[in-house]
Amino acid sequence: IIISKPTNSVNIIEGAIYSGCGDDYSCYDVFATQVNVGEEVSWQNQDTEVHTVTSGTPADGPDGLFDSGLIDNYMYFYHTFDEPDTYDYFCMVHPWMQGKVVVGEG
Repeated sequence: IIISKPTNSVNIIEGAIYSGCGDDYSCYDVFATQVNVGEEVSWQNQDTEVHTVTSGTPADGPDGLFDSGLIDNYMYFYHTFDEPDTYDYFCMVHPWMQGKVVVGEG
């Protein structure tokens, strides 16, 4: 995973309801974000449809670590990461939308 710069903010892009963004991992303005242990990540839905931010993968389903529920357009979801690891997440409504949060030891 190549992360160009650490960021605590992820935007769900407009048009993420179309599965083509899943082909090049562009459904979020950053596919993978990196934070330190204890830091919060925010997701803002900039699309016109509702989405979720759900930990896990489409293949294995939710893993129960975090779930935003439905996020309306221009609303936010926040989660604080307390353990170092790489966390996969996806949208339960549009499963081609996938991302990662890499939590370091910082």
